[in-house]
Amino acid sequence: MLRASLAIRMGLRAAARNPELAFGKALLDLAGNVMSTLPVLLAGMLLWRAAAHEELLGGVLQLLRAAQRMGWSIAGALFAAAVISWALAAAFWAGALPTLAADAEMNARPPADSFFPLAFAGFARVAGASAVGAGLSLLVSLCLFAAILLGLPLFFLHPSLGLTAALAALFTCSFLTGLFVDLLGNLALVRSAALGDGPATAFIRGAQLLGARIGSVLAIGAIFFLAELVLATAFGVLVEPILSAAPMTFDGQLLALAPRFAISIATTLAFAWVEVARQGALAALAADAEGLIEVPPEPPPRAMPGAPPRRTEAWALRPPPIAVQPKTPERPREPAAEIVVEALPVSEEPILEALPVAEEPPADPTGAPHDRR
Repeated sequence: MLRASLAIRMGLRAAARNPELAFGKALLDLAGNVMSTLPVLLAGMLLWRAAAHEELLGGVLQLLRAAQRMGWSIAGALFAAAVISWALAAAFWAGALPTLAADAEMNARPPADSFFPLAFAGFARVAGASAVGAGLSLLVSLCLFAAILLGLPLFFLHPSLGLTAALAALFTCSFLTGLFVDLLGNLALVRSAALGDGPATAFIRGAQLLGARIGSVLAIGAIFFLAELVLATAFGVLVEPILSAAPMTFDGQLLALAPRFAISIATTLAFAWVEVARQGALAALAADAEGLIEVPPEPPPRAMPGAPPRRTEAWALRPPPIAVQPKTPERPREPAAEIVVEALPVSEEPILEALPVAEEPPADPTGAPHDRR
């Protein structure tokens, strides 16, 4: 099973080996931002032209009438710009996600001419999955927003501990729900682009993958969110002195446009690279769930320089204890050998050494005692 740390390394490595993907994503983001601001700039120019030759009160009334007439036109232009940006993003991910998944699977850079054929072949699937994900995210956001709008007036009219806890739970639920819906949409997008699933199948299997590997998916999302936060903080610290040094005059602000555009391009490129790496990590996770990635064995731990060599204790070489030891068959006991004691040879007739015995005198026939003196 592929761990989250290895999936993140694969995503970063794929994004570094294919830098044109991050560059293309940054160009698409910049183009989408420009297209979304063009209708607003056009409306501002038309309103200024309509009220430029009028007096103050007449100009304000003319401005309000022109804005009322142009409302639907501006809304349609903004909607068209959003649809074009969404279509371009779907076409980009249709070619980028299979490239990232192939990079993670082969551990090598895929062929450079495979992006556009993959994008044309998988645009319909990716567009469908992206549309379903965007619709689901919009529906969940509207439901949570409506619940918050209904809960806030009730809290201000009748404040209580229960309403406070309910609003806190609602805000927490909205954050977690938005996070899980975003991750589910990304996984469905990955499966539809890299594995060829349809929109419905991609969402079902993406939900299964999210439930089975929820820890790894959350870890990937958290790591790349922290990376984006660090990048935003670093760019803010580095760019703020440059922007504040421009004088507040027309010429000074005009000259400051060039560094601001350069900074915005660099920021967009950095965030696009992080986004491509995150999608590459999710693609590696989805490919591993299908058994397409061989997980390398973990290397042995390296000893610290200067540390003494590791010794193997004696108990580590013994077999582990078991609950029931096997009985060994008893061997028949051999008869005990007789003990032979070595001694000197014994003669056949015993020889007894004793003191000489005195001879007794013969007895007197008369019966008189015999004087031994």
